[in-house]
Amino acid sequence: MTVPSWAGKVNELDATTFNRLTRSNTDPLVLYIGAPWCPPCTTMGPSVEAAALAMGDRVQFVKMNAAADSQLLNSLNVAGVPMLVLYGENGQELARFLGAMPASDIERWIQVKLDQALM
Repeated sequence: MTVPSWAGKVNELDATTFNRLTRSNTDPLVLYIGAPWCPPCTTMGPSVEAAALAMGDRVQFVKMNAAADSQLLNSLNVAGVPMLVLYGENGQELARFLGAMPASDIERWIQVKLDQALM
């Protein structure tokens, strides 16, 4: 079995790529939304990268700069950053979290939400 090119990474996306990805994705997907002017985001970014590395090919991680596309943020109902949004198959939103947390808590949050979605 080959490892997907996204495994263990956090790839930055624009709105078009994000919309295409969420419609066609069959793997769990975590969207991290942050901004360079946001102090909690500066600590959250490395935590998201560490969680992506730890989770390998079980969950795909992507990120978006909140300052880059306000229209997409409005359509996603993003009221603040940093934010994590967990998606299941075909772009179904499973959960969201507003605020910063360490990598181990990110991993645990994702696993709990994925387990709940299977129930």
